[in-house]
Amino acid sequence: MPLVGLMVRPFPEPGPTIRTAMEQLQQATVEPPADEEALRELAQMPRPWDPAACTGSMRTELWAWLDMVAMWVNEQHLWNVTRTGIPECWPAHPHLVHDLAVLACSRYYTSFAVTPAALEDWHRYGLPGFLERLRDRLGDGCQPGKHQPRPRNERDETHASTTVRRGRRQRYRDDVDRAGELAAAATQPDDTKPAHNDLHERW
Repeated sequence: MPLVGLMVRPFPEPGPTIRTAMEQLQQATVEPPADEEALRELAQMPRPWDPAACTGSMRTELWAWLDMVAMWVNEQHLWNVTRTGIPECWPAHPHLVHDLAVLACSRYYTSFAVTPAALEDWHRYGLPGFLERLRDRLGDGCQPGKHQPRPRNERDETHASTTVRRGRRQRYRDDVDRAGELAAAATQPDDTKPAHNDLHERW
């Protein structure tokens, strides 16, 4: 069979805002800032591998880039349909958004390497780990053109309900109060401390 076009497609390039941020962060790992103000600025820089930390043009670029990366992974690294690929509805899956951003950024960082070791690690650990988590979390859901509602939505709504949250907050307060009592008991003179067994029973 004659080969038509490229045998492999290059990894998609992120937009200029993301490239600049990642190059600055990469440089900081080589030459960490010396003064406190520069360190503070570095700490406040958005990380493209953490989408929730991104805003504005970086966030706009990130969604476009991750969409290209998702298609690239499916086309360049998957063959058999029994292996779950990244579904077209990936933006509706927060777990995929988080995971895909890390996968894309770690793959992009291999372009800074001067040996194949980083890319080998991505092929050996990064990509297979991502695909394994994708299969575990998505299962057979979201076949092409058939996005499914989130199965555990009801559980999470219950977890976040006002009544249940109040119960947890009361448990937190009880714990803080009890820890304070135990700390106060531990600082009492020996002759006034409750017996060890009494403390154990009260706990």
